[in-house]
Amino acid sequence: MPALNRIDIGAIALSGLCVAHCLALPLLLALVPLGALHGLDDARFHWFMLLFALPLSLFGLAHGYHRHRRLVLPIIGGVGLLLMAWDLMPAAGAHGHPLTLPGVLLVALAHGLNIREIRRGAHDAP
Repeated sequence: MPALNRIDIGAIALSGLCVAHCLALPLLLALVPLGALHGLDDARFHWFMLLFALPLSLFGLAHGYHRHRRLVLPIIGGVGLLLMAWDLMPAAGAHGHPLTLPGVLLVALAHGLNIREIRRGAHDAP
């Protein structure tokens, strides 16, 4: 498997962890005493995930773009990253994180399409 595909797959896996976190947290809050979950919805956790996702996504999508020249894919990923970052701004954070999940899904979509386009280009090459 080419290194670029591993980067995209890693970014998709990271997105999957974010989705699991976003969807599981309300269930966990209902099932476990609140004190045991301290920090799971903390802004530091979201910043850490964003700071991990940014270079991974930017690198993977930029290198994919150089191979397939489909500008829409880094744009989709960039919009997803911007939604995730916007949700961490103090004014937005006062209302929870409603844009994080759509942002994460856009990033995962962009990486999935990136893999497809890289593979399509490899099959179309002479």
